[in-house]
Amino acid sequence: MKLEKIKLTNFRNLDEIEIKTNPRLNLIFGPNGSGKTNFCEAIYFASTGNNLKGRRQRELINWDSEYTLVKLATANDDVVVVYLETGDRKELKVNSKNARQSDLRSLIPTHIFVPGDLYIPKGPPQQRRDMLNRQLGLLSADYGKRLSEYQSELKKKNTLLKKDKMNEEFLSVLNERLVDLGVEISLKRANYLQRLNERLPEIYGLFGPPEEKLSLHYAEDISPESSKEELKALLMNQLEENRDREMKQETSVVGPHRDKFEYRLNGKNLRKFGSQGELRTAVISTYLAYLNLYEENFEEWPILILDDILSELDRGRGESFLENLPEAPQIFMTTATRDSAFKKLSGEFSVLRINGGKILQK
Repeated sequence: MKLEKIKLTNFRNLDEIEIKTNPRLNLIFGPNGSGKTNFCEAIYFASTGNNLKGRRQRELINWDSEYTLVKLATANDDVVVVYLETGDRKELKVNSKNARQSDLRSLIPTHIFVPGDLYIPKGPPQQRRDMLNRQLGLLSADYGKRLSEYQSELKKKNTLLKKDKMNEEFLSVLNERLVDLGVEISLKRANYLQRLNERLPEIYGLFGPPEEKLSLHYAEDISPESSKEELKALLMNQLEENRDREMKQETSVVGPHRDKFEYRLNGKNLRKFGSQGELRTAVISTYLAYLNLYEENFEEWPILILDDILSELDRGRGESFLENLPEAPQIFMTTATRDSAFKKLSGEFSVLRINGGKILQK
C-alpha cells in the first residue's frame, strides 16, 4: 500500500496542507513541537481510528476550528476522507461512499514505531502483549476477532466479580467461554513467535555480532506443539487455583490478558542481563521481522511510520537501522535535526520541512 497525496485541514496545529508523497521514503524534518508527529498522526488516525497522543478525538481538531479533515489518495486510485467535528461527529468515506473503520484498516494498513517502543523489552509485560496484539491483529483478522471476543467476555467476568452476590452458574459459563477463546489466542501467539524466531537471529545480526542469537518466548509453558486439550486443562486448573484470589481482588488474574513474554539473547533473559543497546536492537529486529512476515502473508507492505526513532539510538545503531530499512514499503520518518546519517541513504526519497504548523516540500 502506498499513498500518493495527503491533504489535511485543521488537524491539530497544522495549517491546511496538500502534498504529493514519495512512494518510498519521506523524511520529515523540524524542531520539537513543530507538527512532525501531528502530520504522521493524521495518517495513522485515518487508518486506525486511534490517536497517537491522548484519547479524546476532539484534541485532533485545531483549537480555532470546529472540524478537521484528512484526505488520502492511494496509488490504487482510492480516495479516503475522514471528517471529524466537535461533538464527536465522525464520517468515513471511500470513493465518496460511507465506510467503516475496519474498511480503512484493511485498505490503508499502517504500522507505527515510536521512541517509547524501544523500551518494550525492559518494560512491564503489558507492553510486550500490546506489541504482539498489534502485530498479530494486522496479520490476522481472525486473531483480532478472537481477541475482541475474549476482551468482551473478560469485561463481563470482571463486572460479575465486583458484585456483592455471586452468580456461580454465570461465572462458570464465562470461565468456559474465556478458556475456549484463551486457548485459541495463546496458540496463535505461540505460532507467531515461532515464525518470528525463524527470522530474528539473522536480523539481529545486522546490528551486532552475528553469533548472538535473539529470540522471543512465552514465559509460560506454551508452544506451537501444545494441543488445545493440554492448554484448556492447564487454563482450567489455573482458574480453579486462583478462584479465591480472583474473588478477593474482584478481577480476573488468569488468562492470555496476563500472558508474559521474554526476549532471550543466547538463551539468557535479555531483560535481566541485556544492555540498553541490546534491548533497543531487540525490538527494532522484532519490528523488521514482523514487516517481513506481513509482506509474506499479503504480498504487499504496510505503510511504515517511524516517529523520531533515531533520537533514542546511538550513532552506530542509528546508521545500521537506516541502512537496513526495507526498500519496498512507503515510509514516513520524522527527526528533529538533519543528522549526517541520512547522507548514507540510497535510493529515492523526499524531504518535508515542518515549522510552526507550516510545511515546505522539497
